[in-house]
Amino acid sequence: MTISARTTSALPYVSIGIKNKPFGTVSDSLGRYSLSYNKTDITDRDSIIFSAIGYHTVKMAWDDFLKMEKTVKLSESPQLLETVNIKARPGRIRKYGRSSASLIFFPSMYKSIPKHSDEKGREQATILKIDQNVFLRKMSFEINKRAFKKIKLRMNIYSVKQGLPDQSILAKDIVFDVMGTTEIGMPRGESLDLRPYQIHIKGRKEIAVSLAVLDLEPLEGDSTKQAFFIPSFPGPLRSSLFRMKGEAEWQKVSASYLLIAIEASSIKDGKNLAIADNEAEIVAENATLSSLMYGSNNGKRIKVAQGTIYYETYGKGKPLFLLHGNNESINSFREQIGSLSRRFKVIALDTRGQGNSINLSVAPYTYKQFAEDLSAVMDALSIRKASLLGWSDGGNTAMVFALNHPERVDKMVLMGANLFPGPGAIEQDIARLFENRRDSLMKHQDPTSQNQLRLTELVLKEPHIDAKDLKSISSPVLVMAGESDVIKREHTLLIHSSLENAQLEIIKGGDHYVPLKNPNVFNKIVLEFLEGGKTR
Repeated sequence: MTISARTTSALPYVSIGIKNKPFGTVSDSLGRYSLSYNKTDITDRDSIIFSAIGYHTVKMAWDDFLKMEKTVKLSESPQLLETVNIKARPGRIRKYGRSSASLIFFPSMYKSIPKHSDEKGREQATILKIDQNVFLRKMSFEINKRAFKKIKLRMNIYSVKQGLPDQSILAKDIVFDVMGTTEIGMPRGESLDLRPYQIHIKGRKEIAVSLAVLDLEPLEGDSTKQAFFIPSFPGPLRSSLFRMKGEAEWQKVSASYLLIAIEASSIKDGKNLAIADNEAEIVAENATLSSLMYGSNNGKRIKVAQGTIYYETYGKGKPLFLLHGNNESINSFREQIGSLSRRFKVIALDTRGQGNSINLSVAPYTYKQFAEDLSAVMDALSIRKASLLGWSDGGNTAMVFALNHPERVDKMVLMGANLFPGPGAIEQDIARLFENRRDSLMKHQDPTSQNQLRLTELVLKEPHIDAKDLKSISSPVLVMAGESDVIKREHTLLIHSSLENAQLEIIKGGDHYVPLKNPNVFNKIVLEFLEGGKTR
């Protein structure tokens, strides 16, 4: 058992692990624990560690542990709490990290459970850059939909040392339950109110936020051996972390943006306000309600062949269509719509089978189909000619549209577009992520997963645009990409050089998500081009 040295009462949910090895467990709500192992897995030179937030860690040699009574006492660790002055003026509400995504990555390594091991103690973490004076308000995350009755999780916050979680900085243990589900398909979102825990973090530029499994109650008859996990978004410049047990070494998963986010009140303290995490989704200081509602803001629908296209219109002036990326929606342009609609009549579309648009066909998706949907929308709105802003898949759709309907394009902006699939155009790690995603989705037959599979295969199989054909596009084109885009630099240069009337902009320090991460720079370049910017 694990007990409190002061009260001798049971100490629940103590993490138990063998130092630097993937073996261990967690004591239950009554302090009881059971540790199964092979004698060859643990030697007398190993150490066993008992740890709990708010208590001194107990560490002992394995051979000493085998000789002793298995009741372990942990002494309370006194916490020195600082005095905090609360002013009437609240801080800015900011969000660090990412808690949802339409493109989900299921790392196969999370499914590998060592022999003689249970799920207790399994932990995943993400490192977030934060402002240097924050009060935590909420944690949001996504969970995979493995069927279970209930799972008990522990949230922890660590300091960061050499890019890895180091020491817990929490004064209180944060343990909570998530109720299970029998749903199939994509993950679902969860959130936890952190305000009752009064977590104030000051003087740190980054933290590691983790979720660990304390207990999992499976459904009756469930014999699956796959581990519970938090899914991630395939971000090429990010890594997530995991460890099999509480004292095992942390391992990195490259190109993985773990779907955990923290909302906090950021207090501006002189010059202590750090630059917010460029990889994060940030709640802007002056965010308006409408910007949060883009994509669900009283739009309209137009019937197209075997489907319905949802769209929203903002502003007045010359028409400008916004075409989003794979598995995204109108809201992907939340940082552009306000700025662009002051100069143009912005028509933002949800592409077929994405966002609020409906697809009634089971045929594979094609960019030609998306382009014909755009043509049908323009016809329904009596728009003969318009400018196009296409991001990622939206850029591919824009190019196909311009090739098939050159007379209907005024100007065109292509952000992170590609002419063909595969390693010649897309960074290999990203292509591999889509291949893994395809393989995972092929195992599911529900409509949601099948739609996700068709969108994934679109990236792997299309487009098929001949660079020579781009010379037939006479409209001015702005070709854009981030300096570290998932689209290879030489491929972006190929698109630019193949166009007769084109301007090139490679955003220094940017990646594929420049429109969200650096909207001021992106919007300025786009507006200058659309309002008469020069071409080569």
